[in-house]
Amino acid sequence: MSKSMWGLLAIWLISANVSAEEVNFRLKGLKGELKDNTQVYLDHLPPIEAEQLPRFRKDIQQAVINSLQALGYYEPDIEIIASKKNPARVTVKVAPGQPVRIRTLNIQLAGEASQDPQFEKLLSQLKLHESQVFQHDIYEKTKASLLSLGLSRGYFDAQYKMHQVLVHPEEHAADVNLLFDSGARYHFGELIVDSDRPVARILDPLVDIKPGDAFLSSDVTALSRSLSTTGYFKRVSVQPNVSEADENHQIPLYVTLRAKADNEVEVGVGFSTDEGPRFSSSWDKPWINSLGHSLQTNLKVSEPKQDITVIYKIPRGNPLNHYYTVQGGYQMLNQDDTESDRIVASVHRFDKDPDGWTRDVFLRSEYETYTQGQQEDDSFLVIPGVSYNRTRVKGGLDAYWGDSQVGTLELSEPWWGSDTRFIRVFGRTKWLRTVAKKQRVIARAEQGAVWVDDVEKLPPSLRFFTGGDLTVRGFSYQSITPVDDNGDRLGAKYATALSLEYDYKIAEKWRLATFVDTGTATNDYREDWKVGTGLGVRWQTPVGPVRVDLAFGVSEDQVPMRIHFTLGPEL
Repeated sequence: MSKSMWGLLAIWLISANVSAEEVNFRLKGLKGELKDNTQVYLDHLPPIEAEQLPRFRKDIQQAVINSLQALGYYEPDIEIIASKKNPARVTVKVAPGQPVRIRTLNIQLAGEASQDPQFEKLLSQLKLHESQVFQHDIYEKTKASLLSLGLSRGYFDAQYKMHQVLVHPEEHAADVNLLFDSGARYHFGELIVDSDRPVARILDPLVDIKPGDAFLSSDVTALSRSLSTTGYFKRVSVQPNVSEADENHQIPLYVTLRAKADNEVEVGVGFSTDEGPRFSSSWDKPWINSLGHSLQTNLKVSEPKQDITVIYKIPRGNPLNHYYTVQGGYQMLNQDDTESDRIVASVHRFDKDPDGWTRDVFLRSEYETYTQGQQEDDSFLVIPGVSYNRTRVKGGLDAYWGDSQVGTLELSEPWWGSDTRFIRVFGRTKWLRTVAKKQRVIARAEQGAVWVDDVEKLPPSLRFFTGGDLTVRGFSYQSITPVDDNGDRLGAKYATALSLEYDYKIAEKWRLATFVDTGTATNDYREDWKVGTGLGVRWQTPVGPVRVDLAFGVSEDQVPMRIHFTLGPEL
């Protein structure tokens, strides 16, 4: 090939490389939402090479116009300037001009929705107002909100007879006209159940829907959620069939239920610094008979503690809110200065109120043989009592708001067969609040007390100890308690624990935390309280947060250091 041909080829390759450089836009004259929206429109243009800019000027200009019109600016001045030194660098100068504002807003309701207070409430809360800058997205959201409310409240024939926006750019004004015709409101009709088990005793207390009731999608959702929560079914489907509505606009409601297997087995493993590695297993019979009776057996094994519990559940009315349980169990404990074998049998009546409080009225009998420090003894007790608890959480496993409370009162008297007379109370409250973006505070307080002549007449399971992962970090599990002359732990009449924790979200699944815990277990509150403080890491997993804390017992002369590891919900 001749030198001239090589030269022409080199020039062609250089020019091809230069022309292949894509245009880079620089916006001037816009700020905030206007700038951000315009940049999005420009970014969605196809790649433009520098030499193609003259052919794409109208497309660039139109993209800017469309982006500004979406936010109510219809008369922008646009100038597109390519740099002389670098043709691929293009400045788009924009003067948005005066915005178009809503001059008249006419929203009318027709059909039965015109008498529905929920629609009046929605109209009073709309973000579309006269004199405000007309924005397309707010207008479209307004239209969608009326349709969405209509569908959720049974107006299945709802439509817009008119949806019109007249824009007058020269007058900087827009006239909005909406005529929403809801048509008739539909009602619930017959409940049609398809189940592979007899479910009347379970289903009837859960169904608050009656034929003739006005349709509400929230009622359908609530019934589906309740049926799923019972634990009886592996498949739940609750579907209204609008196409089968009768002349009175009543819709049949189809409920499809498929029972869980007769036997279900689950196994799990875990770890905490209080107990070390642990293994758990459960065997469930979710459906024993048509009355909804069920059976659950739980086995938990760790190095210091092994226990097995059997729970027989008997619904009475609503199986979620009202039921009995008959429970029995055996626990073996060998931890530090405590050795115990404990057999328990109890009957419970559970009731849950609309505010979420669950009341457990129970009668428990227990026989325990134990060694606590130097004391060897056995105990038989018959204990009536009552317990209240409630947990509220927003945000699921990665909660941003929540609280939990539990309170228990137990009694024992020799005249009904117990070895010891006592009154025992315990209460705990825990609060989680988001105080600022990415920042949470978790506070906890708990108090226990038992009125008994001599604490040594109580088995270890009813005495108070504190310290460990869930009470006072920086100290080993249940190490905070009175001790005898040999240093053996005895247990106490009273226990108090307080905690305050702050955490900050540093990544999608990670938080850093700092905390201070304090508490005591005592017979007279004369001892100094123990104080622990430290730093922690929180890792959000699909099964709940994993918490690792490095804690220091700063109240001690020789400050102990402990690593605490826990897995599970924070409330």
